[in-house]
Amino acid sequence: MRKAKIIRTRQVVSPLLTLLAAVALSGVTTVHASDNTDKTPAVNESVQSSATSQQGQAAATDRKAGTLSDDDLEKLIDRSDATPTQDILKMKDGVPSDQQEAWLTVAKRVADQDLSTSHREQVILYNETKIVVPAPKAAAPSAESDASNQASNASAQNPSSAASSAAASSSSSSAAASSSSQSKPEAAPAKNEAASAAATPAPVTDNRYVSVTDKNAVLYADLNGTKKQEGAAVYQRTFKSQAKYQKDGVTYLALYDANQTLQGYMNQASIKVAAGAGGVWTNASGYASLTKPGQDVYGNLDTKQVIKKSDDVLDNTYFISGAYHHLDGQVYYSLYDSHNNWLGYMAGSGFETVNSAEGAWAAASGYAKVVDKNYAIYNSFKFDATGSTDHYYQQYFKKVGQYHHVNGAVYYSVFDLFGHWLGYVNSAAVQNVTIANPEGTWQADDRYVTVTDNRATLYSDFNWTKKQAATAVMLQTFKSTGKYHNLNGLTYLSLYDKDGNWRGYINQQSITAGVSDGGAWLPANAYTTFTAANVNAYADFNQQKVATSGAGLVNQTVNISGQYHAFGGVVYYSIYDVRGKWLGYVDASQVKTTSSAAGLWLPHDGYLTTTQSGQMIYTNLDSFAGGRTTTANYQRTFRIMGEYKHYNGATYYSLYDGKGNWMGYLNSALGSESKEAQGVWMNYNANVLITASNAALYSSFFNMTRDTSSLYGGVYQVSGKYSHVNGTTYYSLYDGNRWLGYLASWATTPYMDYYDWTKPSQSKPYPDVNMYPNLSIEVDIAKQRVYIKNGSTNLYTMYASTGIDNSTPRGHFAIQTERGYSFYNANEGMGARYWTSFLDHGVYLFHSVPTDANGNYIVSQAKMLGKQPGSHGCVRLTIPDAQWINAHIKVGTPVYIY
Repeated sequence: MRKAKIIRTRQVVSPLLTLLAAVALSGVTTVHASDNTDKTPAVNESVQSSATSQQGQAAATDRKAGTLSDDDLEKLIDRSDATPTQDILKMKDGVPSDQQEAWLTVAKRVADQDLSTSHREQVILYNETKIVVPAPKAAAPSAESDASNQASNASAQNPSSAASSAAASSSSSSAAASSSSQSKPEAAPAKNEAASAAATPAPVTDNRYVSVTDKNAVLYADLNGTKKQEGAAVYQRTFKSQAKYQKDGVTYLALYDANQTLQGYMNQASIKVAAGAGGVWTNASGYASLTKPGQDVYGNLDTKQVIKKSDDVLDNTYFISGAYHHLDGQVYYSLYDSHNNWLGYMAGSGFETVNSAEGAWAAASGYAKVVDKNYAIYNSFKFDATGSTDHYYQQYFKKVGQYHHVNGAVYYSVFDLFGHWLGYVNSAAVQNVTIANPEGTWQADDRYVTVTDNRATLYSDFNWTKKQAATAVMLQTFKSTGKYHNLNGLTYLSLYDKDGNWRGYINQQSITAGVSDGGAWLPANAYTTFTAANVNAYADFNQQKVATSGAGLVNQTVNISGQYHAFGGVVYYSIYDVRGKWLGYVDASQVKTTSSAAGLWLPHDGYLTTTQSGQMIYTNLDSFAGGRTTTANYQRTFRIMGEYKHYNGATYYSLYDGKGNWMGYLNSALGSESKEAQGVWMNYNANVLITASNAALYSSFFNMTRDTSSLYGGVYQVSGKYSHVNGTTYYSLYDGNRWLGYLASWATTPYMDYYDWTKPSQSKPYPDVNMYPNLSIEVDIAKQRVYIKNGSTNLYTMYASTGIDNSTPRGHFAIQTERGYSFYNANEGMGARYWTSFLDHGVYLFHSVPTDANGNYIVSQAKMLGKQPGSHGCVRLTIPDAQWINAHIKVGTPVYIY
């Protein structure tokens, strides 16, 4: 069976000691009883744990109903087993389990009181725990005792003196009785000097040590009320009272210091009688770290008996359990270890006082190897474990300090070998080792390296003092002149910059080594377009040898496949053309990059007329997605507003129409460019009929010379045309050899032996019927024309073919509700599409050129359109004209046929 893994945590501090500290805080004298080191309290740890769980009961002044008072608990102390040398205090039956701790506190107080009177050893039997409070050792008679004895002898020989002594004794008893409580600020002795001089009281010999216990006490310079000191200046000080005086009903003590110098007079109510020169016990807590060698540890404060030197227990930490303000002016503390063993008294100047149980920080350095897996690692002395030595077994820690805890253990503050603080570990878990060169031995290195890890750190030393974060030097190239194989298993490089400045140590894993002073090759995937002929691509990183001249790169987009952050501080891009040919290194500061293979946008202003049909106009030059083609935009002119010299070698123009709408990107090779908005001249030969009487003729764009009123109805020749960016096509119009000017194509119609019955009669758009409130239709039988008018203004002219033999009725009519897509008249052997009734509800119609039984248009009939009648009374129109009337002309629109 495998042994269960045990993680050792902090040692348990003695509950009894904790209890004694609690007693001290309540103002009750703790069990020090001269702290004779010959006998130390024996403590049963299991019982102490029980006692600890009982701590924290409510104070007697705030008890719940049914709780025994201190007087009740004192009655439950059994003293029947006393011996001539010991007082034995046992617990009687009847103490509630939840008040046993309170009983122990009362028993301690009683033992302390008995000790001062009987001078016998006090033994408290608490459950199964035996607490021994040793009797004080007999001190050698002092000079004061001799004087007191002599005074006693004198009193025996002099009755009046004896009476005075008896009175003094009575007064002293009264003062001692009143010293247990603090007095209110006292009234000063009367200052009537004449009366006082007459009534100066006689001194009564006193020979006691007293401590000032009243925070408001006053020390008088004389018995006439002259204040010398008060309050904090005298509070807790210990004096020798050598005489006492009765004045105005108040007992005043004459107080002397350790040099037998009178310090003044004080109301006896402000003091408490002490057993010796050490003064009375006062409450004090905390921890003492014995960091100073050569300090005395006393076993008795009256005799100043030195029982050991601090060297014997140097660096240990002890509980402070009370203090004594000695006659000599120093404060002495009673010290205990975690097992409730009394160490002795030490002057406060002889140790370092701290507020926590770990004691004072002490220096520690060097390295320690983990030799025990079963210890916890703490991040504070609340002993919350954050790790275990199991994780670091056989590894090394770096020590940076130590604490000698009151529990007896020594804890090291440790770092790992990477400079990370781990916490506090018990020294028992490690073995101190000596390592001469933990950083490793310097080895020569001669490489150019580039920092490629932004999480790294540059260190000033191998104590891991941070010099600079790698983010500040990320992608910079340095010269590595040396390297160290550290104890932590990593290799660190010593780096210098181009100016010879040492930059620090860096983990080799945070760099990428280069093959030259260019540093490491680093991946990149971008594009740049060369826009100036003076930017060269070089074959080296010193710009000494040109690989490709700027003249050979200008207006070319290249791929950036990698980059170098050279030692000299310049960043270079490694560039390739579309065929994969390496072109050289270019200074990154001389070019701009983009993620698109289209390259950089370049300014370009002009006009492009498309010259090829069926080509794509793209919306994205990386995916080559498109939404339009040149088929629908054939021979249209667009505005050029920028261009891209694509990585594939083509130039793409960014095109806009005349209204400012972006159209997309078009390969420049698919059109002809012009500097003018009309676009390029295009060859076009045709005869046209002038169909608008008020259209403008221009001698240049847009310099109008006249209108078409004198040309209306005539046939003229076209020798070429322009597709203007505004969307209008302009014909170059001739009358024979005479040039007339530029005319919009919408003012003409092609002239031929017949009219194109598949197209609108005019090239201009149909009118918007909603814009004309006085819309009407007129049919001119003589001219075989239909006019769409608004009042007297003609909006649109249509070719027509009316009824043969005057079968089309003349007169005023109106559009009726009947209309439809198609019909066929078997009697006539023909039909039509897009019919709209204007008379007799489906008899007389506007409709398209006729169709046969199969729905095919009859071409021979269609060619009559605009030239001669051919119907049986209806008005025939081109297919688009008939469809427009069918879709847009409203019921009730007037029709006038003449």
